Amino acid sequence: MKSLWRWTVAITAIPVAVTGVLSSAQASSPAASTSARASVPAAVPAAVPASSPSSLSYSQIRTELVTASRALTNAQELVTAARSDSTAATIAVAEANKDVASAEETLAQALRVVDLTSSSATAAQQQLDDRARTMYIGGGDAPGLSDVLLTSTDTGSLTQALADREFLKTTSRTAATGVEDSQRAVAQAQASADARETDVALARASADAAEMNRVAAEEAVQEALDAVDDSRSYVQQLVQASLRDNSRDYRKIERCGDWLTKLLARVGFEGENLREAWAIVMRESGGNEDAISVTNDLGLFQINTFAWSGQDWFNRELLLTREYNAQVALMLSQGGKSWYAWGLDGQGRLNPGAYVNSGWSDEQINGLLDRYLRWYKSYPCRPAYEA
Repeated sequence: MKSLWRWTVAITAIPVAVTGVLSSAQASSPAASTSARASVPAAVPAAVPASSPSSLSYSQIRTELVTASRALTNAQELVTAARSDSTAATIAVAEANKDVASAEETLAQALRVVDLTSSSATAAQQQLDDRARTMYIGGGDAPGLSDVLLTSTDTGSLTQALADREFLKTTSRTAATGVEDSQRAVAQAQASADARETDVALARASADAAEMNRVAAEEAVQEALDAVDDSRSYVQQLVQASLRDNSRDYRKIERCGDWLTKLLARVGFEGENLREAWAIVMRESGGNEDAISVTNDLGLFQINTFAWSGQDWFNRELLLTREYNAQVALMLSQGGKSWYAWGLDGQGRLNPGAYVNSGWSDEQINGLLDRYLRWYKSYPCRPAYEA
């Protein structure tokens, strides 16, 4: 069954009067509803006050119920935010661990460069040493060039020794330069490796911090879930405290076996308004507390999300429970005296102004009333005012 609630915001010139019953439930335009939905409280109000619901008056319970439902909504929003933060923290940990792995790989490469440059420096030094030995010491049975130059009298040998000495001097200078270059390369490679070690340390510290954030985020999720449980429990206590099981009208209707009639009477609908409320519920949801329409109308009375989500009392979870949905309908209808949002007047007669302005045909509007009247006539309990 299509809900009537979605039409209340389309006709902004005709507000639904609920003042005196629920001060925060004023008729809202689409712009006002959007603005209200965009404002998300930063903190959850205290879920459970010092006083017990049993110590509150009926009017105090009704006021407190609105506050508690807002607290539950806030807590649920914080759960969503905390879970988002936890997911982000988990991703940050994974990214930080990747950074650690990358830094460690870069360090390993830098250390390999150190090894290579150290090997090159060693080889260059060895080459320089070999030339020195050839110059001064010689090898095996062959004398060093210095010995040849000092002792030889053969002109040819001296000439060759002098030429070899000049060659060795030149190549030694080249080898010495190579040694210096290799030593500088080693120093540079070691400095790079030291820097990479610092990068690894920083990356590991970042990963540790990310892990701490992840743990803290998970703890925040659990704290938010605990707040939801506390708020939900308190709302349930308030709802139960608001049910008037001992009222005169309820005692009269208690003999009826219909659960919906009993529920509506316990919530506070009385007399003819009780019968009207029953017929509206059956027309809207067929008595299904879990009913959700394609236009996001919720629960027994099909409370529309778009029209009312900015109100303090609006909580999707609670509106999909029998008692709370009926409590809200009692507030919005001023105790069953104003059914304008459902297309009826205070006496259960057709009041289709919002539907006419929204383009409904006469056939559709008449069908709306016909369905209501059929359920009205099918009311299963003797009216309390006739008992």
